[in-house]
Amino acid sequence: MRPATLETDRGSFATLMAVPDIGTPLGTVLLVPGWTGSKEDFTPLVDHLCRYGWRTVAVDQRGQYETPGPADPSAYTLAELGADVVAMSKALGGYSQLVGHSFGGLVAREAVLTDPSVFSTISLMCSGPAAFTDEVTLQGLQMLAYGLDNLPIEQVYDLKLQHDSSGPAYIAPPEEIAAFLRKRFTGNVPVGLAEVTRRLIDTQDKTDQLAKSGVRAQVLYGEGDDGWPIPVQRGMAEALGVEPQVIPEAFHSPAIEQPAATARLLVKFFHDRDGFTG
Repeated sequence: MRPATLETDRGSFATLMAVPDIGTPLGTVLLVPGWTGSKEDFTPLVDHLCRYGWRTVAVDQRGQYETPGPADPSAYTLAELGADVVAMSKALGGYSQLVGHSFGGLVAREAVLTDPSVFSTISLMCSGPAAFTDEVTLQGLQMLAYGLDNLPIEQVYDLKLQHDSSGPAYIAPPEEIAAFLRKRFTGNVPVGLAEVTRRLIDTQDKTDQLAKSGVRAQVLYGEGDDGWPIPVQRGMAEALGVEPQVIPEAFHSPAIEQPAATARLLVKFFHDRDGFTG
């Protein structure tokens, strides 16, 4: 696995890329991270999928961590972000197996609806059908977006960390990880992160459109996922006509928490002969 820059007709994107050492890759897996996330959220999963024979590419979206982005709110609509993912798939040769984690699932869905011809499958990992509906969550997102609009991003991170660390379930990460999390958050384009935060408040449900897209879909999540409520994710799977797949001993980040089990579920889905294109 190595850092690389993916050049597309919509700009350059920072990636982590792995290519099998032997033989021709079975195809390409394109991994899209979530809100406040980055390509590093998939680090162990990239290696696992590559060992199964897949060229695997994890990306930073526009304005996210190591990918530049404009200081223009209109650049961070789902339509714009989805068009970026379409451009990434085309630059990689098309027919990608698309995996979206959390907010990245909403972007991945938008990409498929923009141009289904360049994707073989879509996997929605710990993602949901629309914006959050819980009032406490919505208030927190609104406050964060407001802070990003009005305060230095470093100060916003410190306030967010102070809030998060006061919760009873908070576990302080090792010092090295804590330093990376701060560097990643503050590396975002503030306008971009504020707008992405708003997408978690205003995104509409397009599950029915995805079900009609012709692109085979998968829904999977950790058994203890604390993002979108699990009944909501199950309902999304039902609307897509698929059985949700649960990753044991995982929470909201199964690509990190249980990468081997996550890779097995993804690869089994990719190789389903009903939709596998190679």
